[in-house]
Parts: sequence; structure tokens; C-alpha cells
Amino acid sequence: MAACGPSDEEGGCKDTLVAGDLIITEVFADYAAASGGTGTDEGKEWFEIYNASDRPVDLEGVTITHGRPEGGTTAPKKHAMGPITIAPGTYLTLGNSTRDLLPAYVDYGYSNALGEFFNSNGGKLDLSCGSTVIDSAVYEAVKSGRSRQFTAAMPPDYTQNDNLANWCEASDTEFEASNFGTPGQDNDCRPSVAGQCADAQGSRPTVPPEAGQLVITEVMPSPGAVSDTVGEWFEAKALASFDLNGLALDRTTDTANPRVIESADCIHVNAGDYVVFARSADTAVNNLPANSVKGAFTFTLVAGSMATPGDVQILYNDQVIDAVTWTKTTTEKALQLDPDLTDATSNDSPSNFCDATTQYGAASTTTGRFDFGTPGAANTQCTLLPPAGMCDAAGTLRPIVKPAADQLQITEFLANPGNAAVGTDSTREWFEILNTGGGAFDLNGLTFASATGMTVVSSASCISIAGNAFGLVARSTDSANNGMLPAPDATFGFSLVDSNGRIEVRDGATVLETVIWTSVFTPTTANPIGVARQLDPDETASFATNGDAGTAASTQPWCPATTTYGDNTNRGTPKAANAQCP
Repeated sequence: MAACGPSDEEGGCKDTLVAGDLIITEVFADYAAASGGTGTDEGKEWFEIYNASDRPVDLEGVTITHGRPEGGTTAPKKHAMGPITIAPGTYLTLGNSTRDLLPAYVDYGYSNALGEFFNSNGGKLDLSCGSTVIDSAVYEAVKSGRSRQFTAAMPPDYTQNDNLANWCEASDTEFEASNFGTPGQDNDCRPSVAGQCADAQGSRPTVPPEAGQLVITEVMPSPGAVSDTVGEWFEAKALASFDLNGLALDRTTDTANPRVIESADCIHVNAGDYVVFARSADTAVNNLPANSVKGAFTFTLVAGSMATPGDVQILYNDQVIDAVTWTKTTTEKALQLDPDLTDATSNDSPSNFCDATTQYGAASTTTGRFDFGTPGAANTQCTLLPPAGMCDAAGTLRPIVKPAADQLQITEFLANPGNAAVGTDSTREWFEILNTGGGAFDLNGLTFASATGMTVVSSASCISIAGNAFGLVARSTDSANNGMLPAPDATFGFSLVDSNGRIEVRDGATVLETVIWTSVFTPTTANPIGVARQLDPDETASFATNGDAGTAASTQPWCPATTTYGDNTNRGTPKAANAQCP
């Protein structure tokens, strides 16, 4: 029978009670709003008591006190209960609701008499009759949407619930959308004991993986269908049978403590199983397959770059089981390891990963776009780069041929393109190179750089520049946007600035060619927009002498281009011989 007690004055109890007759068994302090709702705790907080006596108990006059565990500066709040009876061996739920607004799972409302439950630094609840304390319990480690419960591993006991080690977070019973607990029912959690877990045969020691037996195979730092805070995840494949209990999830580049997987029950996996670790274990919001998440983490998976790589690692007692890093990811696409290379050494190489191509989950409710990945399942095959130092020449692997000294020469560049209705500087800039030797070389592995950035040529196919031939390096390969350039041989991602600019070609730390300029605006060019700077074709000096184009911007051996190309909005001779300079 639901009831509401109007009195907040302390007094004697109608029934005769002794310590331990009533036991506080569960506290729900922080309501989690469902998607689109509000997270206010008003009318949503509750706690549960158990009648451990052998008779029905009339709770009229029982005083509830709520405050901080050590008193604190705020005076405790009190409420004297009105008439309501709890049967022996049953639970009763009390909430901060008024009598006419009690949720279905609350039996008794005390309105706002006890103040708000504390979400941090803990709180304490007392049940008393006059000066006799029937039971008290401290709650702490509050998590939004999860109650704190006295362990289901033993019967309710008023001395055992004084030990915080006997309390745990509610497990999988959802009493309201996105909120977990067991109001009015047996609790469903068991505190974990380090090094121990329970299975069908009882309690046993946990069996952790050895280094390399749990291999990280997929990471999703940038979901698009749901937010990063609920949609980030990574996956690992078990290469042996063991327990996940006690494993720690962490990033090496943050200062937060690792997130340890704790469970009283054994989280056992077998060889060949895929396990998913996620920002949220709630499949109602994380867009992941049901029952795929085996552990949750609180840190952020970063997208990754050359300057700030992303990373994640799995540890056990400070021993690294496996770790991966990445320098780039694509929004909406997981980065997945080629399934033929599932070991803790192969996944150290970013070149063994590729963007996922398989849709999973539901589409975004705002954009209609899907995320891609295979969480909890085998990855699809990647089209991988050949081994280091090799490239694919029409189906045959061969060593990459590097340019010899003085064999690569920058002969033309367009830093200030004229832009038509389609295309901008970021798609129309380019520079030209010349192979001054008789034998071909490859662009694979070379670095193009400027003061604004750098690009490493990464391609499975050999990008070969024939002897005495020109090559073209452009911002875009799309002819509709790049001014209808001839087919570029490679691309770069940095900007070519109009003043104090620089282009450098390197093989590792070795500089092969450098061109610098103080300005693309010269006295001989009335309108420098859309006019490439080109090297006189008679110039054959090495980069050591022709590289300083700062002085040559208005004199030989560099001059403005005069021939239009492509869509006729720019002048130059990309991938072709330059005209003679005046």
C-alpha cells in the first residue's frame, strides 16, 4: 500500500523495533534522463529497506535522517514516517515524491523532507525510533542512472551493510529507461574481490591474459551516427581463453587513472572471441550490437594526427597486454586491423589498418548517415601497403627507386591560382617536378613540405617518374575542381603561400630539392593571380644554386608563365616543358 507521511517531527515508533529489524539495502541518488529528457532528480530519488524481522512492521513514527557521513557543515534533514506496513522478508521503497505523484516502483513518499541525495562525497541514511538506531548506511561512488546496492552475495544484514566493500553498483536491471536498480526486489550486484570471480561452479581465481593474448583489432574515435561521448569504442580479439576481470583500459597520453574492469562474476572469453570496450555500455544509446560491450571506459579516443597520435592500451597489473597508436582516422569509420595480421606485433604498424566499409547500427536521426565498422565481429580485408621499401608495379612487388642526388628538380609552381566558380586555392595549387636523369625514380615515401605542413607520399602502387619526364604534385586530383590539370602523380595537403613561401622535397632527413620565394607578385606581372612561376628550361643547375628563388622571382632563371591550360583560368605548363623566359 502506497503512503505518504506528512510529519517531519521526531517521535516514538508505533511498533516496537530493535536494531537490525529494518535494513537499508539500496540507494538511488542520481537520475539519468533518457534521450531528449531532463535529468532532474526531483521525484526520482529513492532508497529501499528490508524487513528482517519475522512479523509485519508498522513504520509509523520511524524517523529517517539524511546528511553527510561525517556530519559536515549542513544540518541533517529528518522525516517521521506516517502509517505504512512492511511484511516480513520483503522490501519497501521510499522516494522523494508526493503521495499523488509516486512512481510505480515507490511505495512511500517523503516529498522533499530529506533534501537532495548527494552525487559526490557521499551521504548517510539513518532509521531510528527515538534514540534507538535501527539501521544506518553510507552511500558513495554515485553514478548517474545506477543505484548503489547491498551485495546480493549474502542476505541483508544491518552490520554487514556498514562495510562499504559490501556495496556495489546496480547491474543490468532497468527499472526506468536508462536507469538501473531493483526497487522492491532482490538486488542484482555482487562486489568484486581482486583476483576472484564467480562462475557456475562457485568462486575461483581469475585467469588473466598474458601479453599479446588480447589483440586490439579496431578503434572508433569519431562516430557520426551518435555522439562521441556514447559512441566511441574499440575492439580486441582473444587468442586464448581467459577472464577480463581486473584488466585496465587506458591511454598513455592522458593523466587519468586507468579504467579497471570490475565484476563479481567471471567475464570469461574463449580463443577467437571478439570483445568490445565502449564509452557507454547502454545499447540504447551507443549504437552497438546487443551484449557486445564487455567493459566501459571514461577517457576520450582522439582522432589522431602526426603531431598528436591517438592511442589506447590494455593492461593487467601494470603489464601491457596490447597497445595501438594511430595518426589519422575518418569520421563515421572505424579503423580496423587486417584480419590476416591479428597479432600484437602487426597491429603496432598503422599501415596494417584501414577504414571500415561495413555499416553497423542505426543511421543518425539528424543526418541519416551511418557509422562503419564490425564491432564484435571479424574485420573485412584491407588493401594494405606493401612491405617497407617496396611498391606494386602492375602486380609485381619491387624495391622503391629513390631519386639520386640532383635528379629531382622543382621547375614550376602555382601558389596564387585564379579561381572560377568551382574550386579554391585548396584545390587548385600545384607544383611540377622534373626527372633530370635518364633513369626513372619513384615518388613513394618522399616527403613534400612547406612552412605550413608536410605530406608523405603513401601508395601501394609505384608512382614512377620516367627519365627526363615531368611529374605533377597537386592539391586535388579532381579535374572539376583543380582547374582541369593533367592527371597529378601525387597530392599534398599544405598551402602554398603568396609571400615568403617554400617547397621542400625530402627523402627521410635528406633534402633533395628546395625552392623558396619572397613573393609571387613581381613588377613584370601586372596581374599575378593565376600565373605560375616557372624555371627557364635552359636552367640545369642543381637545387643548391637554383633553389633560392627569392631573388629570382623577378629575374632569371624564374619568370611568369604565359600559356593558359585546362579551363583557361590560370597560366602555366603543368607536367610539360616550360616556355623560355624573356
